[in-house]
Amino acid sequence: MDAKWMQGGGVSLAALLPGCRFVGCDDVVAVRCAAEAEACRPGDVFVARSTDVSDGHEDVARAIARGAAAIVAERMVPAQGVPLCLVPDSAWALARLAHACEGDPARALEIVAITGTSGKTTTAWLTASVLAEAGLRVGVLSDLGCLDADGTHPEPADLGRPDILARWLRRLAASGCTHAVVEVSSRMLAGHALAGVDCGTVVVTSLAAAHADAHGTSAAYRAITGRILDGLAPDGCLVVNADDPRVRRLARRHRGPALTAALSARADVSALPVERSLHGQTVLLTAGVHAAAVTLGPPTASFVRDALFATAVGLWFRVPLERIGRGIEAAGHVPGRVERIDRGQHAAVFVDQATTGHALAATLASLRRLTSGRLLLIAEEEAATRLDPTLRFTARASRWCNDTLVVPATVLAEDADAKAVAAYARLDRMLSRARAGDCVLVLGRPPAGGGDPADPGDDGEPAAVGGLAALVDGWLRAAHSPTRGRRRAA
Repeated sequence: MDAKWMQGGGVSLAALLPGCRFVGCDDVVAVRCAAEAEACRPGDVFVARSTDVSDGHEDVARAIARGAAAIVAERMVPAQGVPLCLVPDSAWALARLAHACEGDPARALEIVAITGTSGKTTTAWLTASVLAEAGLRVGVLSDLGCLDADGTHPEPADLGRPDILARWLRRLAASGCTHAVVEVSSRMLAGHALAGVDCGTVVVTSLAAAHADAHGTSAAYRAITGRILDGLAPDGCLVVNADDPRVRRLARRHRGPALTAALSARADVSALPVERSLHGQTVLLTAGVHAAAVTLGPPTASFVRDALFATAVGLWFRVPLERIGRGIEAAGHVPGRVERIDRGQHAAVFVDQATTGHALAATLASLRRLTSGRLLLIAEEEAATRLDPTLRFTARASRWCNDTLVVPATVLAEDADAKAVAAYARLDRMLSRARAGDCVLVLGRPPAGGGDPADPGDDGEPAAVGGLAALVDGWLRAAHSPTRGRRRAA
């Protein structure tokens, strides 16, 4: 950390927060900070910030009662004699202070930040696999979980909280990581989670019309996503999706090094299809005059696109293209992201955890092109409602799907109602009638407990799944078990 921010083992707010003003003091030295009054401990600096659900300025009295030593706020509040620091943006101040109190661990790491409407998680894990294949010690912080240099299974973490993000970055550095691949959501950017963090590489996967529910409008969402460039080091590399005009417009703001990746447009990194079916695909990664054949398990175009982003990052770090290909192949699949379930059935069955309607549409479009028979969609009710609050999920899915079933959460409850019983009966018929050439996409919650995206397990089985995915997996196990087959033969 810069010495000017340090005073007596703490952080000087006067030096750390530009444009701040003090009431009742000339400076505040912080050791810890808190954004919730209930979490305040004696000696903490309480940062009053406004969110969608509350205004921290109304909690100042409770924070002081719990021992807050100073208050950071955007406006004058009754501080009861406790030092008050006024800032233009308390959310930015909170994030900056959180990183500083942890010793600014990002400065010991090469940060690769990945943002966009869809593809962030897959790109993050493919990128980590590429860098690990090059011999680098890589940590990953993603929606799927967090993994340091010594970890074997990703641990869940709320990276939208700046203090947790800073703590994980410190953990990565302490475990010996030299590189950190960080999935950055629009929620994180809205909260300035990367305040004070210099990213050596930034990847923008896409900027579709999405997340209006969280940010008001699609334009506001794109403006918030554009904040990722504020954290890109002047000499850092920007990796962009050249197929997306919104991303190309965003990229014009960056004057430093840049690499483009695309499936259709001309780009620095691209891919030529060699063979593609529901069983997987082989593509030829191309970068300039170099090319490398790569075999991918998921058959979707979006997985190829995400692999191109990982390839571009690898090239920026001077990893040979053939080694990049090995890293992508070593990653295999990412749990819950178009993950295959194979229990010996004739139809292809995949589990997906789409986070936006844009991502689901891309997956369905890819599967439709590869499916010679029927494309069937089985979705958890919660997922269908989240992706389409207008309740037109089934109608919209019919653009690609021959049949769509939305399954209520009570389908396996002991006291299941008539609607849930009818849904299970229909699910049973759909799976029973699925034949070779058909494809079933199960849309539900991500794999329970995480799992290592780069390691499907010692037995080669798919990662453990929960909810609807577990129900379908159990049905397939029972319907296609070896024991059942032997009994038929007898």
